[in-house]
Amino acid sequence: MKAIVLHGPDNWSMETIDSPEIDDVENVICKVKAASICGTDPKIFDGHVDGWPPEYPFTPGHEWSGTVVEVGEDVGRFEPGDEVFGETHSGCGFCEMCRRGRYNLCDNYGDFSTGHRQIGHTMDGAFAEYISVPADALYEFGENTSWEEASLLDVNAIALQCSVRGNIQPGDDVAVIGTGTVGLLCLQHAKAMGAGQVIGIGSPARNKLAEKLGADHTISYKDDNVVEQVRELTRNNVGVDVTLEAAGNETTFRQSVDMTRKGGTVSLDGIPKDDFQAIQVGEIVKQEIDFRGARAHANKAEPSARMVENRQTDVEALITHQFDFEEFEEAFDTFDHRKDGAIKVVLNF
Repeated sequence: MKAIVLHGPDNWSMETIDSPEIDDVENVICKVKAASICGTDPKIFDGHVDGWPPEYPFTPGHEWSGTVVEVGEDVGRFEPGDEVFGETHSGCGFCEMCRRGRYNLCDNYGDFSTGHRQIGHTMDGAFAEYISVPADALYEFGENTSWEEASLLDVNAIALQCSVRGNIQPGDDVAVIGTGTVGLLCLQHAKAMGAGQVIGIGSPARNKLAEKLGADHTISYKDDNVVEQVRELTRNNVGVDVTLEAAGNETTFRQSVDMTRKGGTVSLDGIPKDDFQAIQVGEIVKQEIDFRGARAHANKAEPSARMVENRQTDVEALITHQFDFEEFEEAFDTFDHRKDGAIKVVLNF
């Protein structure tokens, strides 16, 4: 099969390699139909993420949809011909976190001997014509969802995890920092969950799309008075009830605290490049702000698929470019350098 193979940081090529085989853990083989490029992928290609990949050679890619072509003897959920999409995490199944249903936080993360896998991160991924995966990482999707849309169902689930951990209540004022892929999905979730108003904070160009997708107000992240503008849009300038942070830098982390009202909630999806000690811990304590992380997702894949199938979430609007898999180099360059306003770039097989 054809696959993208990393041989080291910034050292990759499209090659013909052996197709995957079934084993006791990776017990389903699928033919990839569509794969989208994630913001994490350039970091994996560059070697800038510790532990991803664990070794070379390695095939990345973790947002995808495809058709089941072979299943292991112990797999009862799927059969050849099923149309599926994958989530990245497959927990060991027996640690405390997995037993609680929080397999995205598996205590045995990265330990292959326990059965833990993360597709496209610790195990070979979907930038290939075929992929072998654990059955518990696969889900079916509705007939009204295209292959391209299905390849975005996992990132939609990741955004949903952030939204749900924000504990949005009907009528809440919600701020979404970052109008990239996750932020644009989060603001749609906030509306679906009953938010009274949603304020999107991001680049002027992407804010236009945020407004089309339901944002009641948008603010440019370049403005000096972002927090003040957000507070002015809330009752008595108290701040928003919930802030969903999907940008991941020191400035936006601080803003997320400052724009959130007393007793409010901040849910963080963005991961900063480096750890820093600039969070206003004193304010978090004194204002009793719930400050929550959201790592990937657990048990959000099926709700994600239903929301897209029911058109509560529009993922198609985020697809700005499509390329054939053989055009991977151009597709990757378009995404990595955000050419022509690229948001989601999808590869078709």
